Amino acid sequence: MIKLLIECKGVDRKIINGRGFTALDVLQRQTDQVDSAGVKILRSYSWSFEPSRFNEKLTRDIMSMKPETANAVLVVLALVLTMTYQALLSPPGSVFQGDAGPASDPTTNKVGKSVINPASFLLFYIPNGIAFLMAWIVTILLLQVVAESIFRLVYPLYIVMCFCYGSALGIIQPSDLPTWFAYVPSLFVILVYYPALYRFRKR
Repeated sequence: MIKLLIECKGVDRKIINGRGFTALDVLQRQTDQVDSAGVKILRSYSWSFEPSRFNEKLTRDIMSMKPETANAVLVVLALVLTMTYQALLSPPGSVFQGDAGPASDPTTNKVGKSVINPASFLLFYIPNGIAFLMAWIVTILLLQVVAESIFRLVYPLYIVMCFCYGSALGIIQPSDLPTWFAYVPSLFVILVYYPALYRFRKR
């Protein structure tokens, strides 16, 4: 019975009590005689009783959220995504405009680029990018609750949105900034978050 409970996916083996102990910790602190067979089974799965990390707890909390609450949060996240994306397309100070000036004009190669200096642009972009990524990640987690049946269809759309965000940044960023800088958000999502999400769904 103990082995069946441990191997059951619906059982949270890493949950802790009010004193911060897992089930294995409680067992190891028992002073009375206990079933030796049960002790051996629990100790053989000791790795699965390690306390949950922050991201695992956050994911579990989101998965246990009521659909009504998840829908309300999704509306807020959609507004954040829209606001941050639109702010990138219309950066402070606007962008250099095209005209019929001579090709030798130094501003000709800056058409479509942000008019503010690189340092000021970074002060604008970094908080904007952080807000976009955080809203993106939480939206993906919530979609697993309210749209689990079509999640595989919706997820590629969000991947494409990230690439569009990076492409837009590459177009409007000041010429002094390296081109690869524009794709940092997309690379972060593809290389860091996607594998973590895949491992979570396999559990």
